[in-house]
Amino acid sequence: MPNVAASRDCQIISGWSATFNQDEPDKVKCVPLHKGLKLYAPAKINLTLEILYRRADGYHQLQTVMQELAYSDLLYLEECPAGRLELICDDPFLPSSEENLALRAASLIQQHYAPHRGAHLALYKKIPVAAGLGGGSSDAATVLKGLNDLWQLNLAPASLQELAARLGSDVPFFLCGGTALAQGRGEIIHPLPPFPRAFVLLVSPPGTELSTPLVYRSLKWDKIKSGEKTANFVQLLRDGTGKSSGDPDLLARLLELMVNDLEAGAFALVRELSPLKKMLQEMGLKPLLSGSGPTFFAISNDHEKLRAAGDELTSRGYRVILTSTK
Repeated sequence: MPNVAASRDCQIISGWSATFNQDEPDKVKCVPLHKGLKLYAPAKINLTLEILYRRADGYHQLQTVMQELAYSDLLYLEECPAGRLELICDDPFLPSSEENLALRAASLIQQHYAPHRGAHLALYKKIPVAAGLGGGSSDAATVLKGLNDLWQLNLAPASLQELAARLGSDVPFFLCGGTALAQGRGEIIHPLPPFPRAFVLLVSPPGTELSTPLVYRSLKWDKIKSGEKTANFVQLLRDGTGKSSGDPDLLARLLELMVNDLEAGAFALVRELSPLKKMLQEMGLKPLLSGSGPTFFAISNDHEKLRAAGDELTSRGYRVILTSTK
């Protein structure tokens, strides 16, 4: 597992205090204070997601291949005196209390390793909330990595992974990022060879959020198959990226193995999802729901094709993001 103590998305800046301009919500104003950290918290998609069975502890045993995206939230961290933890966020609908996973992550690492240290967190949200893209989990993992740096704790990767698993099933993935196989309830992470670089179109119905527990309760067990696609996907990825000359058809072959066992349950909860998937298929794309939804993703090397599809979907009122794998 890679060393997560010094993140490639972590940048020391010369001092700041973040405030948000309501007239220009895409900009963060920084004014000099002390030394702080600027970090990016990336979104993810689930290239496969297969549910194996329901466990005695109430969680579901699963296997999923997760992929980091270039699209991200932005976080600023600064030392705060007297052990205080503070969070400001540009999204007025997100809590600034410990209901926010980023602040909960800060509190957890403080309690276990730095009880007298404090931090001010400024969170700029770009990743849609409750969309199946892991935004909250990514924020939490980024806070763990960032405070490990800011407070110079020098924690081992295993210690950070233990904290991450306590915060949520998706949080451990974001400590390593890239492409990875997640097992158990999602907390057991095995880094994989990188998925081929490609463009990614994200699409969801406007104003739609989905509760992950509700989607799991709506699982359609009769539609769940053998659970072999993830294993085949991982093997193909390892074999394909291991060839010295590369496999020009690797991306297309991997897309054929994508699967999400949560789709049927999500479709039963949000009636707009099934026709949206059909619409994407009619555009010549191979859409798949990410996580528990409601966001679909489509992957292609053809940027213009995805851009044109995105423009059409935007004109129909859908929420659209065009990004890439990372």
